[in-house]
Amino acid sequence: MSRPPLEHLAWSKANHGRWRLNLADSAVATPDLAALGLPCEARFGGAGPEVAVELERSLGARLGAPGGRVLVTAGASEANACVFAGLLGPGDEALVELPGYQPHRAVPQYFGARVRAFARRRADGYGRVAAAVEDALTPATRLVMLTDLHNPSGAPLAEEDVHALTGLAERHGLWMVCDETFRDAAERPLGTLAARSHRWVTTSTLTKAYGLGSLRVGWVAGSAAALARCAAVQNALSVEPAGPSLALALALMADLDTLRTCTHRILDENRRRWQRLVAEGLPCDASVPSVGTTTFVHFDGAAGGEAFAEFAAGRFALRVVPGRFFGEPRGVRVALGGEPARCATALETFQRAARAFAAGPCAAGGNP
Repeated sequence: MSRPPLEHLAWSKANHGRWRLNLADSAVATPDLAALGLPCEARFGGAGPEVAVELERSLGARLGAPGGRVLVTAGASEANACVFAGLLGPGDEALVELPGYQPHRAVPQYFGARVRAFARRRADGYGRVAAAVEDALTPATRLVMLTDLHNPSGAPLAEEDVHALTGLAERHGLWMVCDETFRDAAERPLGTLAARSHRWVTTSTLTKAYGLGSLRVGWVAGSAAALARCAAVQNALSVEPAGPSLALALALMADLDTLRTCTHRILDENRRRWQRLVAEGLPCDASVPSVGTTTFVHFDGAAGGEAFAEFAAGRFALRVVPGRFFGEPRGVRVALGGEPARCATALETFQRAARAFAAGPCAAGGNP
């Protein structure tokens, strides 16, 4: 059985906290809960399965999930693993988006599934998703995996695509799985695609849009039958998230809108700064707008993004995510969720690095 390495996750852990100029972290800046007057501590112990159930009901009600309940997991990574293992069998085919998040392409193979890609095309603003999925379907396809907001570009999934994908899923008996990790970073009503049809299953987390990554709290939303299959897999993994994380997440439920407002304020400021840089002219293709915590830009050449990421790190001490992790080495993912003052410095450095890179090695004059 093929088990491709999860290079993106290993790279992210190895680089965590090492870079002062960091445009690689896709999460919004971690909130100072104490300064906001919000719960920031949880006692060790005392948080048994009943706390998990209460949190599942609270999250389910917030999202309008089927049956008013979700399956709480140890982050979105476990949520996705539970979905792939629970809904796919050996030899089943999963269609995944490209460019896209590397674990979505790799993890199904850990459970014996075969993986093929459908294209989310930059020329279409990473839209026209349903048509691309339909073109890629085969009789062996059992599950389609996509993201909303799209990772890496931050582009939203259009309503017409949701409608068409729902029809495809019901006609062909497919599981339509959407990772909604970045969904709440966009300024739109709360919700989940799992409410659209029993064929939709979604995953998400408090990590990215709420800045609560240290809690490692994620979830799966879907029909009772889908959640039961995912829960059976979870019993072979974490069984349930750590008790203090469950307790603190439950204590913060009433304040998630406050945290989401903080997120939107940070993103509004950082996106305005990014758009000013784009308007001033960047020597890369930054034409696809983002409504999330990241944007995806292209450099010239088949591996232009790879070359720029290495150049920016070596000459400007600036970290961006190389596009190879998303299956597109022309690109780099740029994070827009950092604390605004630090993000401003990093974005200005990105502009200088990009211009120096385009000018060639003789003109490149970054920091040693």
